[in-house]
Amino acid sequence: MWCIIGLIILVILVPSGDKNRKCAWCGGKKIKFENGKEGSWFWEYRNKDGSRDKRVKDNFEQASYTSTFTCETCSAKTQFNHFVSKKPNAKVKVWKRKLLNKGQNERTGTDWEDASATTIKKNEENRKNN
Repeated sequence: MWCIIGLIILVILVPSGDKNRKCAWCGGKKIKFENGKEGSWFWEYRNKDGSRDKRVKDNFEQASYTSTFTCETCSAKTQFNHFVSKKPNAKVKVWKRKLLNKGQNERTGTDWEDASATTIKKNEENRKNN
C-alpha cells in the first residue's frame, strides 16, 4: 500500500518532459512537432575508420536527431538538437535550442545550449575502458 502511495507522490512531484523543449521566441511550452531528421548512425565503440569495434560484445549503433516545432502561442519555429540515442526521436532530451522564424509580439524566450554537452567525433576511435 505504502509503495503505491509513494509511487503516486513521485509521479506528481517529479516533472515529466524536457524543460528545455520550449519556444525560443516566447518561452511557451505549447509547441507542435513539425518535422524531424535522424543524423548519421555510428558505433558507440569504433575503430579509427569509424567501423565497429568487434572486440566489444555489447556494442551498439546510435544517431543524433534534429527536430522543428511550431509554437501554438506565437507561431514561431524553433529547432532542437537532441542527444545521441539508440532510438533517436523528438522525445529524446535536447542539448540545443535555436530560433528559426520569429513569432508574434516581443521576444521573451532565448536560444540555449547545454554547456556540459560534448561533441562526439564519429570518425575517430572510441575504445571501451576496461
